[in-house]
Amino acid sequence: MVNVLCCDIGNYSSITALKGEKPRVMRSVFQDVTYTSARDFDTEESPSVKLDNKVLVLGNRAAKQKNPQTAAERGKQLPEFVKPFTLAGLRSNFDGTVRFLVPERSHWEEDTIRQTLIADHQVVVNGRNYRHRIKNVEFYLETDVAVVNAYKNGKLDMDGDTLAIDIGGGTTNYVVMTPDGEILTRRSIPKVGGVSLANDIINSDLMQSYAKRDNVAFKVAKMMDAIADASYLYGRKYDFGSIFPSLLENWFNGLIDSITTAANDYLADTTNIMLIGGCANLVRQKLSGKPGFYIPVDPHLSNIQALLAM
Repeated sequence: MVNVLCCDIGNYSSITALKGEKPRVMRSVFQDVTYTSARDFDTEESPSVKLDNKVLVLGNRAAKQKNPQTAAERGKQLPEFVKPFTLAGLRSNFDGTVRFLVPERSHWEEDTIRQTLIADHQVVVNGRNYRHRIKNVEFYLETDVAVVNAYKNGKLDMDGDTLAIDIGGGTTNYVVMTPDGEILTRRSIPKVGGVSLANDIINSDLMQSYAKRDNVAFKVAKMMDAIADASYLYGRKYDFGSIFPSLLENWFNGLIDSITTAANDYLADTTNIMLIGGCANLVRQKLSGKPGFYIPVDPHLSNIQALLAM
């Protein structure tokens, strides 16, 4: 049996899953603590990783450190993110293939990821030593795999095409696919997703009045956390709950309008609109019960679950 590790390194969260095991979800943030004492108790969800003579804290604990590195701001395809977040998902020695999700095919990025991962690696995760031998990296398109899996499992109307919209932290993908798997059109739109909604909130009159009053600068990554946990509270005192519903409505309507306009020539036979990705839950209540719309139970896991089902 070939060992297979599935990876979805995202701008907001990174998900890894060894075939046969449950997915591990981590915040896409790391902090280099090699030369500092800024460490606390290790956790499974937010581990410490010693790799290439560096000690990194990944996940939520890293987000609370000073000057953390975030994928949303730096770029999720960089080797400094790909390597630790891929290897940190393993809790036993590994010898096999990595299935890696990408928003679009890029020879340059794929070559970089291959060069980063195909090797023998020694890593320490939460104080335990592991040896991983990655022999090959296979690339799959985000969104496409999820639609194929949804058709296969009877979640979509087989009598029509599907417009699937994958709203992630920093990128939104859309694809129009027929029931037999033909791609009619697809596009990956950078800087549209949770990041753009966070920026809309930061640039609002309310948040800018807070910024001017207290001489503070709001960070996108922390604003995304406040959206994700549904507190609508940046830090302990900057409440944006009163403006969030209208900003969410405007953001989503603008996103849908731009996608349906761009894909209009391919929508005549579309009977399904499928929403996945980490931001899909933000509009679940709005779309609940509307005919033709489908949001999976765990939309952020749709792509990784499709890879595991292969």
